[in-house]
Amino acid sequence: MKTSLLFLLSTLLYWPISAQDSSKNWIETEAKITEIHNNIKARGTRSFATVSYTGENGEPYQSRVELLAIPFIGTLKSVNDSVTVYYDPANPTLAKSPETSFLQSYGLYLLIGAGVLISLYNFRKKLGGDTA
Repeated sequence: MKTSLLFLLSTLLYWPISAQDSSKNWIETEAKITEIHNNIKARGTRSFATVSYTGENGEPYQSRVELLAIPFIGTLKSVNDSVTVYYDPANPTLAKSPETSFLQSYGLYLLIGAGVLISLYNFRKKLGGDTA
């Protein structure tokens, strides 16, 4: 049972990371944060930053990207900090930040699922269903 639980958890944690689009044709660059917008609500916290960066062609661009946010606090980044962004060479004003991930979006659901599985395992063990 423990082996299958560990396999399930490792699959749930590895699959989303490996399945994420790694911005195949997008270009990675460093951007400077010019503004930060924290959206703190009871259901969740999201942080967005307006960033400026220079494209491969030397032109300056500005876009808005989502940053990693801590619930009820917001982001730890501040104005004038540098962040890594990916931008689309076909439309350089379209950018995204690699900081946001599947685990940030669905991490709470994964923790709840893990808690349910562990509780079921312990409940089954307490009833005497598992002899190991």
